[in-house]
Amino acid sequence: MTEQLKNNQNQNICLAFTMADIQKEYEKVLALGAKIIEPPAKRPWGAVNMSFYDPDNNVIYFRQLQ
Repeated sequence: MTEQLKNNQNQNICLAFTMADIQKEYEKVLALGAKIIEPPAKRPWGAVNMSFYDPDNNVIYFRQLQ
């Protein structure tokens, strides 16, 4: 079996999760040293969203519905 190298040419996956307490999860992500793309921010439609990179540079989105 040959080892495959990660392709970082914008072909990674993106995952989104709904959280009950996004601020609490934001603090956990910060403590783990993740690179934050966008801290929690309220959207005009009422949801609070945030995003960060996982260790493989995939984008992870957290949201809290209001």
